[in-house]
Amino acid sequence: MDELIKRMSFATGISEDEIKEKIEEKKIEMSGLVSEEGAAYMVAKDIGVDIAVQQKLNIASIIPGMQNIDIIGKITKLSPIREFKTEKAEGRVANVFVADETGSARITLWNDEIEKLTDIHEGDVIRVKGYVKEDNTGGSEIRMGRYGLLAKSEEVISNVKQRQAERSLVSELREGQFKELRAAILQVFEGSVFYEICPECKSRLKEETEFKCPEHGEVEPEFGLILTAIIDDGSGNIRAVFFNEQAEKIIGMTKKDAKKLFDRKKKLEAVIELVPLGLDFLISGKVRRNNFFDRLEFVASNVKDVNVKEEIERLTKVEKR
Repeated sequence: MDELIKRMSFATGISEDEIKEKIEEKKIEMSGLVSEEGAAYMVAKDIGVDIAVQQKLNIASIIPGMQNIDIIGKITKLSPIREFKTEKAEGRVANVFVADETGSARITLWNDEIEKLTDIHEGDVIRVKGYVKEDNTGGSEIRMGRYGLLAKSEEVISNVKQRQAERSLVSELREGQFKELRAAILQVFEGSVFYEICPECKSRLKEETEFKCPEHGEVEPEFGLILTAIIDDGSGNIRAVFFNEQAEKIIGMTKKDAKKLFDRKKKLEAVIELVPLGLDFLISGKVRRNNFFDRLEFVASNVKDVNVKEEIERLTKVEKR
């Protein structure tokens, strides 16, 4: 850590004490969701210092943009392998969720990378090398890349810390927090409900003359689903963004069926009208700042129906404290 601060100071001319202050400010800004080392790398990025990560990191330290990371974690969940096929591409994708004593992360494996999961199961401890990419929710997603590694480790991890969202009111939300809200959708904005993604890596595509992915070249795009809405819990309201699986939970329909509905009806209202306005959901996600509009937004990472019995039990526990 001291060496990292010295490198930042040498590269910028900023004193080491000032850099330490910036790191403390970043930890406060992120509401304790990142470790001191993670905050240091975020500060390095803010002040324009490119630092290649080579040493082994705690999971809580990783942030999007890091290259050559090396972590050890216990597998808490293995998602089923999903196959996809389009006119120009086909393949497989799987997600591995790992955690250590400091935090948790998701590893996304594509095609031949999935073979590395042979004889690996939930509960195993693994070592992973790769790079970190920002996912749709603003969180961190580990990718293997050409020179990545995934293998069993002999290290022992007894206690793991998985990211859990504490319940909050909309009026109490602050940038960088990961929280759970009980809120209703009041309004859905008309706009881009479907967007083009690479069928292999699921990255968003930009259309020039053809749809091209930075990793996989010209592809026949699949479509992602996005809903942008105003949610309200009585204490206030905030703009919320729901991607793919979370949007599917809101409309009660898969994105594939929603696209078919849109193609048949030729209007976005056919999809937007599926949103049950005024109905409460439990929505977990991250608060981020939309720099273009200079406002806070809530990016959903999980959506659940409200369980009345659980809500009564929760309120009873709160009243007894």
